Amino acid sequence: MIQRIVVYTLVSLLFLFAFTQIGAALTYSGGGEWNYSEEITVSENSGQNLVNYQVPLVLNSSNFDFSRASSEGEDIRFTSGDTQLKHWVEDWDAEDETARVWVRVPYIAASGNARIEMYYGNPDASDVSSGPSTFELFDDFSNFNINFGKWDQYYTGGGEVDVTGGTLQLIVPKFHPEDVAQVKSDDDFPVNSMFVVKRKKVTTGSDTRGPIIEQGFVDPNNQDRNQVIVRTELENETYVSWVLENEKSEARYFPKDTASLNVAEDTWYTTGVAWYMVDELGRVAFFENGERIGSMDLASTEEENYVPVEDMKAYLFASTYSDVSKNMGYAAFDHAYVRKFVSDEPTVSISGAATSEDEANLSENTSSETTPAPVKINVTPPEGKINAVRIFDSSGYNDSLIADMRESGLNMAMLRVTPDNIWNLERFVKNAHDNDMLVYAMILSNPTGVTEDNSASVQETVSAITDYNNKSLARYDGISIALNPCAEDTEAACENNLMLVEGIRENTNNSLPLAVDVPFSYDRSSIGEVADYVELFVILTYDAEGDSLDSTADIVDSVAAKMGEVRAAGGDALISVAVDDGFMTDDNVQELLEGLQDYYAQDSAFMGTEIVVYSEYLDYIEVSTGSTEDSGPIPGIPGFGIVLAVAAVIAMVFVMKKE
Repeated sequence: MIQRIVVYTLVSLLFLFAFTQIGAALTYSGGGEWNYSEEITVSENSGQNLVNYQVPLVLNSSNFDFSRASSEGEDIRFTSGDTQLKHWVEDWDAEDETARVWVRVPYIAASGNARIEMYYGNPDASDVSSGPSTFELFDDFSNFNINFGKWDQYYTGGGEVDVTGGTLQLIVPKFHPEDVAQVKSDDDFPVNSMFVVKRKKVTTGSDTRGPIIEQGFVDPNNQDRNQVIVRTELENETYVSWVLENEKSEARYFPKDTASLNVAEDTWYTTGVAWYMVDELGRVAFFENGERIGSMDLASTEEENYVPVEDMKAYLFASTYSDVSKNMGYAAFDHAYVRKFVSDEPTVSISGAATSEDEANLSENTSSETTPAPVKINVTPPEGKINAVRIFDSSGYNDSLIADMRESGLNMAMLRVTPDNIWNLERFVKNAHDNDMLVYAMILSNPTGVTEDNSASVQETVSAITDYNNKSLARYDGISIALNPCAEDTEAACENNLMLVEGIRENTNNSLPLAVDVPFSYDRSSIGEVADYVELFVILTYDAEGDSLDSTADIVDSVAAKMGEVRAAGGDALISVAVDDGFMTDDNVQELLEGLQDYYAQDSAFMGTEIVVYSEYLDYIEVSTGSTEDSGPIPGIPGFGIVLAVAAVIAMVFVMKKE
C-alpha cells in the first residue's frame, strides 16, 4: 500500500513540477547529471506584480560558456526554488556563441527581484524546450494543415491560406483587387500582450512592391471595430504605418510611414506588435528583430483615446493593392506567439558559472522570499470549455494555491464531499468562486465495497449538500457521482445506485447539474438513453488493470464511440486523463490537454478535460478489491467508477425510464 500523499505533494505530483533537489528535479527528462549552474536575477521595472511572465535570456560569449552545453541547448533547464520552469529556445548557435531563450517566470514582485537557476552540462538530457508551454499562444506550423484549434482563417478573391514545409503562407496569387488572406487566433488576449512572428515577404508578380502585410490585434466580434495593427508596404517593406481604432471612444488614428523595415525580399526576420496600458490609457510599440523602433511608439490621451483596451484576437493578413497592380505574392510565417508585455520590461543579470560541487550552496539561494508557490500548468481552455481537476482532500489548499490553479488554466474542481466535512469546505468553495472556478461536490461511496447502506450514505451526503446550498454564501455548482464497482451482489448494488440517482433528483429538485463517470471499459450503448438524467458525462481514459492512455491519438480513438453516443443524444462530456511521474512529463500533460482541445474544437459535445493522479486511482483499486492488508477507509483517495459502476447506474436508470 502506497503511503498517502499530503495535499501539496499531490498537487506537485499531479502536474509533475515540484522537485526538492537538482538530481530529482531534472533527471526525469533524459537522465544524467547537470554539471553546471548559474544564478539569474530578474528585476521588475514597471511597478506591477508579474505572474507567469515570459522573460528573454540572451546568451553570448561574455556571459555563457557554450562549450559546456549541448550543441543545440537540449540540456538547458531552469528552476525557481524546487520547481522546473517552462522555457523555449528561440535561437541557439554554438559556433557563433549566441542564443536567445525564453523562460516563463512564475512570479516577479513589483519593483522586486526573482531569482531563478539555469542548469546545463548534461549530454544525456533530452530536449524539453516547448513554445506551447511557455507562451499564451504558440504555433510553429509543423502540421500539414492550419491548426483550427488555434486559428480561424478567411480568404476571398484569389487569396489562399496554406501550411506547408513548417510555414504558414498567406497567399495573394492573382491579378485581382480583392485578393485577401488572413488568420485570427481562436483565443482572445487582454491588453498588455505582444504578438510576435518570424516572417518574410515573397513577391511573385511584376510589381516589385509585393503584397501588403498586416499584423496585430483586432476585435473578437468585428475586426473593423477595434484594431491595433501594423501595416507594411512597398519594396523591402520600407513603408510602415499604424492602423489604430477604438470604437468605444470613436477614435481613429492612421499615422503614415512612421518607420522602415528595409528587409530584402525572401529574408526571414521577426516583428512584434506590443499593446499595453499605462494610467488606464492604451499604448502601442513595434519591434523588429527584438529591437524596439522608437518612432512607432504611440500613446492615447483622454482627448484622443484611439487605442482600445478590450480583449482582442491576434491577427495576420496579406492583400494586393487596390489599384489592381500585379503585386502578387505571399507572406510566410515560420512561427508565431503571444506573450505578456508591460511598459518597462524586466531586466536580467547572470552570475558566473558554478559546478555541480556547488549545488548544496546554490540551492539555498535559488528561491526568493517574494516568490509564492509557482503555477503548475498553463493550458488556456477555449471560451466556454472546462479544465477540471479532482481534489480528494482540500485541507492544504490556501488562497494562493487556489489562485495559482486558476491562473494555470484550471476552471473547475471536483471536490470530495461528506456530511461531516461539507461546512469545512466553504472557504475553499468561496475562494474558488472568487477565482472564477466552478466547484462540483464529488460523492464517493465506501471504498471497502458496495453494501446495502451505501445508497443511504450517498443520499445523506446529497441532503447535506442541499442543506448547505440553502444556507451558504458559497454554493456548489453541481454534483459528481463517483462510485466504487457494483461488485459481488450486482443486482442489490445496482438497486442502490438507482436509489442514488432518484435521491439526487428528489433532494435537489433537479436544481444542480449531475456529472456521472463513464468507465474506460464501459459499453457505450446506453449513454444516449440516460442523457435526460445526466448533464455531464465524464469519460475515463484509464482502468483498474493499470492501463492508461497518454496520447491524443490513442484517447481520441478510444473514446470515439462514447463521444458519438453523447453527441447523438445532445449531451456534454469531459474527457478525464490520468497523469503520473512514471510515464508522463509536464510537457506531455500540456501537449495532451491542448491536443484534445484542438481535436474537439468544433465538437459541441466536448466540454473540456479533467485531470486525476493515476497513482491515487490505483490506490483506491487496491483497497476496494481487498488486495492489501489495509482494507479500511482511507481519506483523500478517489473512489470513482470502475468498469461496472456507472454502467449499472445507466442501465438501471434506462430501465426506470422505459417503465
